[in-house]
Amino acid sequence: MSRSLRQILKLLTLLLLYQTASASPPHVDNDSLKLKSGDKTNLLMEFDMSAGLFQRIKDSRGQDVDLVNTILTFNGDTISINEGHLHGQSTMYFERKSYSIDAGKKIKLCESCEGMGSFYLVSLSMDKNYYHNRLCFDLLRTLGLFHLQYTYSELRINGASQGIYLILQRPQDWTLKEIGSPYVVRRGRGERKVDRERFKKDISKQEKKTYHDQFLSIYKVIHEFSGEELYNKLNEVMHLEDYMRWLAFNYIIKCGDYSDELYFYVDPETKRLRIVPWDYDDIFMSHPHEGIKERNSRMPTSALIFSSEDKLDVKIANDPYLYSQYYKHFSAVFEELSQERLENVLMNIYTDLSPLLQSPSILKALSTDGYHTSPKILRGELNDVYKFFEYQRIALNNRKTPK
Repeated sequence: MSRSLRQILKLLTLLLLYQTASASPPHVDNDSLKLKSGDKTNLLMEFDMSAGLFQRIKDSRGQDVDLVNTILTFNGDTISINEGHLHGQSTMYFERKSYSIDAGKKIKLCESCEGMGSFYLVSLSMDKNYYHNRLCFDLLRTLGLFHLQYTYSELRINGASQGIYLILQRPQDWTLKEIGSPYVVRRGRGERKVDRERFKKDISKQEKKTYHDQFLSIYKVIHEFSGEELYNKLNEVMHLEDYMRWLAFNYIIKCGDYSDELYFYVDPETKRLRIVPWDYDDIFMSHPHEGIKERNSRMPTSALIFSSEDKLDVKIANDPYLYSQYYKHFSAVFEELSQERLENVLMNIYTDLSPLLQSPSILKALSTDGYHTSPKILRGELNDVYKFFEYQRIALNNRKTPK
């Protein structure tokens, strides 16, 4: 069991004991899920590049590197690269890097999948046991909050395995190209509300300003209104229900760092802002990124909102009407993450991931991340996730509904 997951299970156990002496934690054996390894052929992404470029990539610590004169092969099909470079800030400090690829033609992750010509190859170097992002994306998909394409793949460079990667559709491509949104923005942290934004081609400067201001208006109205009036004002700008459901999910999964891991985009039909969740390395945390003391100084300790880093979230926690509406969505989200759905998600993860963890060359590549992993370790972790949700279910059912 990972240290963070073990700590939070202990906290949940103490909470259960405190809330009711008659409640006993559910018994979950070492493999109550009866997980089975899959036998399907895994996807294979390959790069052929000069030895010098490969060495530069491995040695790079924080510097971007372009994939010049690199040949891409996907499941035996050679594909030209229009543009390729390293991706991500933190993972650039690992030996196994992540990549952003703009390919010469579309690839398909499954027979029935839509093809995509641009994508990220995510190394998962910060995702211990390589399932956290997959778990959250799968669960968010069941909630109707995640729509990007993604799947596991092995990556080889010049014939040598680089380990397990997640092929992941880029949010800007899905929003701007696939569904025809005119605007997508990644939210920043603190006072920097706009981290980076992109617009559909051939729209005017005035339209760009209108969409930019629409996003920023969220953080104006929370200071100007309150109660039901504020709820309605926010709903005019964004799909507030989606946002509250996402916020609830982050509490349930105990995501320690999520305020700036979110994209907003303009829904081309409703003209209101929707969301694309992002980056779930830091889950099963005992406290949020800013620390529990700072969090508790900004919002009630009893609020079912994990982090206080974003002012919208703080407003939801402190405004009685907004919080009452949020609590309804929170309850619905937890009901939708049913035991049956969770079991299916965990079983599918093990089916897809465990065969990759049986490869000596893949395990050797993954060892540079500093983790020790195997199918047995993964099986134990996924059963602990199952137990974590069952403890959560009892603890949250014992809470009093806010008035």
